[in-house]
Amino acid sequence: MLIETQKTFRIGDWNIALVPDSKPRELMVELTTECNLRCLHCFRNSMNEPFGSMTEGTMERILEEIDNNGIRAVTLSGWGEPLYHPKAIWFIEELKKRDVRVLLNTNGIFLSKHIKKVVELGIDVIVMSIDAVDPVIYARIRKGGSFDACILSLKKLYEAKRELRSDRPLIGIQFTVNTMNVRQISRLSEFARKFGVGLIYLSNIIPVSPAHEKLACYSDEGCIEEFSKQIRIVGKKIVDIWNIYVSKCYMKPQQAFYCPFIDNNAMFIRWDGKVAPCMQYSHDWTFYMKGIRRDIKAVIFGSINNEGVSEIWRKIEYVKFRFRAAFGYKPSCFDCSLEEWCSYTFSNESDCYGNTPTCAHCPFARGLVSCPLLSPLRISKAETWIWEKP
Repeated sequence: MLIETQKTFRIGDWNIALVPDSKPRELMVELTTECNLRCLHCFRNSMNEPFGSMTEGTMERILEEIDNNGIRAVTLSGWGEPLYHPKAIWFIEELKKRDVRVLLNTNGIFLSKHIKKVVELGIDVIVMSIDAVDPVIYARIRKGGSFDACILSLKKLYEAKRELRSDRPLIGIQFTVNTMNVRQISRLSEFARKFGVGLIYLSNIIPVSPAHEKLACYSDEGCIEEFSKQIRIVGKKIVDIWNIYVSKCYMKPQQAFYCPFIDNNAMFIRWDGKVAPCMQYSHDWTFYMKGIRRDIKAVIFGSINNEGVSEIWRKIEYVKFRFRAAFGYKPSCFDCSLEEWCSYTFSNESDCYGNTPTCAHCPFARGLVSCPLLSPLRISKAETWIWEKP
């Protein structure tokens, strides 16, 4: 916890103070980094750590901290498949007993056997990663998956909601745009309507090798042009007629810096209980953009196993990190003509403004990639959709 002499820090002529009651309002919890798929673009392909799953003791610690801090929203996501964890449904049940809003991010393969339970529990949002609307392209991208299993889960989920006359969960799909599937975007409107989908996330891939950069839509002028064409075709039906909310990625890094973790006072809890500021900086890994290799070192501020979330949240280094991320005290590596040669941009350890660590080349914050965090703005807009609509 911040001691008396650490309640402020100085930037130039300004003393920056943390309000005494500051605490996280939302958590992203990574139950496991294990997964039943081997997706072409998955971060796990370049992860420089062993895989693992959360212990029941750590899960109980999180529940205790939720009680102690009045946390009202939890996103179950991260670098693995949440339903791969044998205690996932138990954990969701415990969250809903506490009236916590829950978003489950899943590949959908294991979902069908839990359909009735998740509807009865009142999970608020389920976002299923699809990446294609036909089995051929799905199989090319989501190795080891089953398109039929995903469709079955969507059908069962929609039918269970109608049977129980429930508007929960809001059904979303994650569509990771690349050069292989970009022409399928215009088919998303019919697909979403057919299966009662109320929320669509369009996101770019983050290449984990030079070869993967060839799949990145934002690296291909033809793909960028096709993306714009597909969005125009599908946009009016999805947004104006059927009231499906779309979270759209950009094909060029945006000047404006926006981090959902900072904006929503959210923290990331890894499978081993360690606390990171976000999903991007939760593990050691490597990604490539415009031919530039960037080595990411995990940014860890503490562990839920021996510290409280508010105690970690108020540590001076975590406070400084959030302040700089929130108020733009950082450069933008993606816009810099020297990024190809500048050693600062090769990792997240520091930048030319003196930030350590740095968010200067975060593809989530620059709008290239859609963050899976449960966002009140996105969800509240999407909730205007109701199950009677299709």
